[in-house]
Amino acid sequence: MLIRNLPYGMAGKATGMTKKLNSTEIARIAGVSRSTVSRVINGYRNVPDHTRNRVMKVINENEYYPLLSGQLLAGKKTDTLGFFWIFTGNIADDMLCSAYLAHVTESAAKLGYLVLASIVQNLTDQANIDWIKRIFIQERIDAGIFIGVKNNEPLIEDLISRGKVVGIFDHYHPGLSEPNRISVNYETDTGRKTIDYLYSLGHRKIAIIDGDVSRYSMLKRHEGYLSGMQDRGLEIHGEWMYYTNIFSGGDDGYDAAKKLLTNCREYPTAICAGNDFIAFGVYKALEEAGISIPGQISVIGIDGHGKGELVSPSLTTFAFNYKEMFFSLVKRTICAVAKEPDNPATQYISGNLLERESCRRLL
Repeated sequence: MLIRNLPYGMAGKATGMTKKLNSTEIARIAGVSRSTVSRVINGYRNVPDHTRNRVMKVINENEYYPLLSGQLLAGKKTDTLGFFWIFTGNIADDMLCSAYLAHVTESAAKLGYLVLASIVQNLTDQANIDWIKRIFIQERIDAGIFIGVKNNEPLIEDLISRGKVVGIFDHYHPGLSEPNRISVNYETDTGRKTIDYLYSLGHRKIAIIDGDVSRYSMLKRHEGYLSGMQDRGLEIHGEWMYYTNIFSGGDDGYDAAKKLLTNCREYPTAICAGNDFIAFGVYKALEEAGISIPGQISVIGIDGHGKGELVSPSLTTFAFNYKEMFFSLVKRTICAVAKEPDNPATQYISGNLLERESCRRLL
């Protein structure tokens, strides 16, 4: 997928009958050598202003664009980002997933970049790994944006060691500060904030259904849940703790909630879902079991998924500004390509509590 904003009026030009000129013909019309045309196109400063202006006038009048292959041989950038999403589900069917894609492409367009987007089923298949590597090594893109990779992903480390610029959503390695490792992250204390909120409502029996803790955000949320409960003196029940894979595109939240309800001797008063996807699965399991939300069990998520307003009861969640997150990631990734100084390697985005109808006060 290539998406880029075109200047107003460009799409309306009748270029279909225009002959495509090459650099030799541009040089003949401008009355200069072909090497002079090449120096003008590649931004060399050793061209007199009057000559540069004459060449550019001919280029603009004839809508001449150099072939990309030649530009690459001359060391020019492609002005293209690769967007690689590791996901086994159907992105088009989910509003939040679709928003991720839109935010990345719109952010890139605002900064003058194209986006080459690809959905990859997994990074355990060597063919997938080799295919992504080939795109980088062939320099079809200037950098890559990744979503859905594990925090310790060999492919990412390999690309960084090769000097390739990668921007990663939800990724952080303390102590590593390579200028080509760019990331954006959720705030790290949302899990603790979730426990604090439920505690303020009087909940003392809290269950946790985590996402895949191989992801940085899920690990930090898990740590936050546990530290929050420990500091509040709340008992952590093993039968109230389950893990799931948020990037599977399946009903993992539902399956985990079913197991929780089947195996526990006593129901919790609240369930913390590692994200809103998981929370929707919890809703389904509780409904099937005839358990009311929030009458019998309160449910809280993390993400701010648009579906949270549509489910009944509406989902209480910590919401994040994904437009801000992805613009930050894309902009800093492009800055890394340009080797701009003082470019922050990572940024943390704070969430906001959306207090809706899925959590009730016990006190």
